[in-house]
Amino acid sequence: MNLAEQDPENLADQGEAHRLEGRLAEAVECFSRAVELAPDHAYALGSRGQAYRALGREAEALADLDRAIELAPELGWVSIERALMASDAGDDERALEILDRAILADPGNAYVPWHRALVKESLGRYGDALTDLDLFVAHDPDDPEGYWKRGQIHRQLGQMEQALADLNRVIDLDPGNAGAYENRADVSWSTRPEEAVADYTRAIELEPHRYWSHTGRGSLLNTLGRRAEALADLTRGIELDPRIAYAFAARGDIHLAGGDLEEALADLDRAIALDPESGWARGLRGRALYYLDREEEALAELDKAIARERDDAKLILLRGTVLKDLGRYREALTDVERAVALDPTARAYAERGDVLIFLNRNEDALADLDRAVELDPDDGFARENRGILYSGLGRDEDACAELTTAIALGYDFPLTRLVRGRSLLNLSRREEAIADFDRAIELDPGHVRALVARGLAYVELHRYEEALADLDRAAELDPGHEEAAELRDHLFLLLLSPAESFSLFAHYLVMGTWELAGDNPEEFVEALDGWANLWRIAGDEEIRAKELRTLDRTIAEDPGDVVALTSRALLHRAAGRYQAVLTDLDRVLAVEPDNRWAFGLRRAAQFDGGRPDEDDDFDWAYRLYHLGLPASLEVMCAIALADGPDHLTDVMRADLRRRERRIAAGSAGAAAGLLELAGEYALVGPDEDMERLHARARGEPDYDSAKAARIAATKDLLDKSHGAGEELPQFRRLRHLLALLQQ
Repeated sequence: MNLAEQDPENLADQGEAHRLEGRLAEAVECFSRAVELAPDHAYALGSRGQAYRALGREAEALADLDRAIELAPELGWVSIERALMASDAGDDERALEILDRAILADPGNAYVPWHRALVKESLGRYGDALTDLDLFVAHDPDDPEGYWKRGQIHRQLGQMEQALADLNRVIDLDPGNAGAYENRADVSWSTRPEEAVADYTRAIELEPHRYWSHTGRGSLLNTLGRRAEALADLTRGIELDPRIAYAFAARGDIHLAGGDLEEALADLDRAIALDPESGWARGLRGRALYYLDREEEALAELDKAIARERDDAKLILLRGTVLKDLGRYREALTDVERAVALDPTARAYAERGDVLIFLNRNEDALADLDRAVELDPDDGFARENRGILYSGLGRDEDACAELTTAIALGYDFPLTRLVRGRSLLNLSRREEAIADFDRAIELDPGHVRALVARGLAYVELHRYEEALADLDRAAELDPGHEEAAELRDHLFLLLLSPAESFSLFAHYLVMGTWELAGDNPEEFVEALDGWANLWRIAGDEEIRAKELRTLDRTIAEDPGDVVALTSRALLHRAAGRYQAVLTDLDRVLAVEPDNRWAFGLRRAAQFDGGRPDEDDDFDWAYRLYHLGLPASLEVMCAIALADGPDHLTDVMRADLRRRERRIAAGSAGAAAGLLELAGEYALVGPDEDMERLHARARGEPDYDSAKAARIAATKDLLDKSHGAGEELPQFRRLRHLLALLQQ
């Protein structure tokens, strides 16, 4: 055995060399031999305790370290090792006791306060930890680790300027420290974003594979509106470490802002799979689902997010919005009131105002919306809702002004345009209203309410064909929309010519559909008879005999008057003269062999209302036969049902021409008869015949006396229209006739 093997100091040094090289068994052997030679060798005991700890032989390590401290409390590194073991065992208070004594015994050892600072940090005693780190920095002002750790604790305390000062010092002492640049970027994110971007960039230059520098820079670039760069950075961060939930959530946030909702959902699903407790990721996922109109799923996700972030005002406000859209207004109000209490922003007040509108609490809603606009005059959502509320309250001027501001702020939505259009319409600013409805339909071609509103505006401007097209489209898109269907049907009837209207009513009459004219069929017959009287084809059962004599004279003057022949045939039928019926109808068919309406009436008369099986084509004639209509009215129905409104118009005009021929110039009542015919031409057209008859009447001696009665009759017709359809051809002609009469 040589002298070195008998020297405890030499053995201790050999053991330390082995320990530092990781040869722990050899180290323990050397330290043990040193202790055998010098049982109170504190250095050898402390070093063997370190080796035992590294080998996991904790009991032996504790015994050696405790003995070394007892022998040489001034060996601060031994106390540090013992304190670390106490912390590992979960006894931080015991660790502090050991380190407190070590500082007293070895006040020059900077690493004792360093380790005590770490223990205090773990206990959340940040202020005490800072005091210890100040001691460490004072001992060794050129060690960047002290500034690094102190900067971290300043950041925990929200002392960002002090944190930045420490990180600046770290970078001064170690300019190649990528982590320091990254950490400084994290600290200066919110107050110096451009400097933070530069620090992340420098960290990436120093260490291109730092996943957080890419992720942090991407998140920051997103807040600066540089989404393409942000997306590239976050994608790179995910490539470098695909286990980080934050990166997926941040990238999902970018997809969400860009409207790429499915991509956003994919990223957020991955983020939640990696970190199910991330309230941020769940909140973003709830928002994405809401934007996809999957409200129930959005609500469930937001519930989970709020369970993790109970006081997150934005999440609570969003859940209130979802509940509002689901029609659950009471629950929505609870959430938005909570959001206002947590963070009284303009948007929170605006959302609460919107919910209150749905709850019919208009005064409270207006107060909230006023407050929202006061807090942020450029909040388009608040402006939009206040405009909608103004419109509902009948404050149309205010509504137009407010909604104009909302549109200028980017709230150019179908609803905004619809409501402003309605207010403009109420203010009789019809063309502007139509422009708004046009824009609403451009934004949403299937917007039923905008189509109905534009249809109404067109009606007010007498643009009936355009109105009918809009109402048709609205009813097609939403068959259950009663207002659209009712307006469409009303307008459809309004746009019919007199002959078309009569044909439609005749069809409903013979098919037994009385509803359009009320529950009483007799009222419907009277309505039809009223139409007939307009054209002087109708008769009256009470003066049948007089009518028969008149028809006899008419036929004598014009044996080919098919309308007069048919009307007389039906009068014969009413009197039971069936052979005379067939004779007159045969004469009609002799004049017009292809006359289907006369043929149908003859078939019905021939079989006394019975119907041969083969006569399905003339079902209408058999139905008419049993209705007991006035003769001339039945003729009109037959013409309309057999040949349609165009032929009915031709027959009517032919009848008018025949009647005109019977008025002799200079005869008594000539002007009155001609003006009456002019009025009837105003209903059926054309304009030229109406003007011609008026001109002819002006040449008659009794024109002045007849004119007054015709003016009164024309005014009466126009008054009865109540402005409805006043731009239709027949009403334009009536006004033209009135102007001629009043010259």
